[in-house]
Amino acid sequence: MQFRFHTFSELETILHAEKIPAPEYGIKREAFMSGMSEAQILAEIDRRIAVTRKALIKGLENPQHSRSGLTKGAAVAFASSSRHLIRDDLFTRSLAYALAINEVNACGGKVVSFPTAGSCGIVLGVIWVWWDTRENQAREGAIGTVCPRDSPDEKYDSRLRDAFLVASLTGVIIAQGATLAGSEGGCQAECGAAGAMAACALAYLEEQSLKACFSAAALSLKNFLGLVCDPVAGLVEVPWVKRNAFVAANALTVVDLTLSSIESIIPFDEMVWAMKQIGDNLPGSIKENSTGGLAITPTGLAFKQALER
Repeated sequence: MQFRFHTFSELETILHAEKIPAPEYGIKREAFMSGMSEAQILAEIDRRIAVTRKALIKGLENPQHSRSGLTKGAAVAFASSSRHLIRDDLFTRSLAYALAINEVNACGGKVVSFPTAGSCGIVLGVIWVWWDTRENQAREGAIGTVCPRDSPDEKYDSRLRDAFLVASLTGVIIAQGATLAGSEGGCQAECGAAGAMAACALAYLEEQSLKACFSAAALSLKNFLGLVCDPVAGLVEVPWVKRNAFVAANALTVVDLTLSSIESIIPFDEMVWAMKQIGDNLPGSIKENSTGGLAITPTGLAFKQALER
């Protein structure tokens, strides 16, 4: 079996030739690349899923406040608020979940960088929100009332695991065709890539074809081409914590379009190519080194100076 691919077209060709679904291929590929057995890969996936669940619960149950003062418990504040313009449980939870997981990262908690620490709330937030609002019928009550499945020995439902695997394959293509590093491609490479991965996984959970899933990924990535990486005070907090919520909301919009049979005019592979070209042409000052953009606003510089005292 061929385990090396660089584009969705190549991946699609392999899957067709092998007559194998994408998640199963993802497991076999990881086993080949790591030298582990497929059983070990499944166990490791479940372990990491458990880590994401713990991070989500931690961020929703306890307001996260960072030492810098840039992270101030936004997830709990949003989840507990009774005032929401869009009164839809899936939408509201998606923002709260993305905020919660990324705030845990900002405060030094344990997360899964999926694909990066600064974007860790996006893919994980939308997968868990789909699970909690669409699949887990035992879940009731307020946003903050989540039922943990956080045992390290937990064996997760195959559909949940499959969503993580499909998102991972999306990230592999972006990593090989462009980059996942903000220092190389700007935040389009971190939050932009995460948004594409989230949209692809969510469309897969909604039982769309793999072609439609990657069209959703293309639609999502299109909205973040050129997104800059300008961390205030050099910390992965502003603008990332709230940006995770914005990108999660975008993934929901993209999948709603996909469910209406709306496709991306530009194919996913070409979108990744465009992302690479744009990233190469972004000025270095807005590629994670805090010498441009928000980082050099008066308020951004004031935070930096206060932290240096």
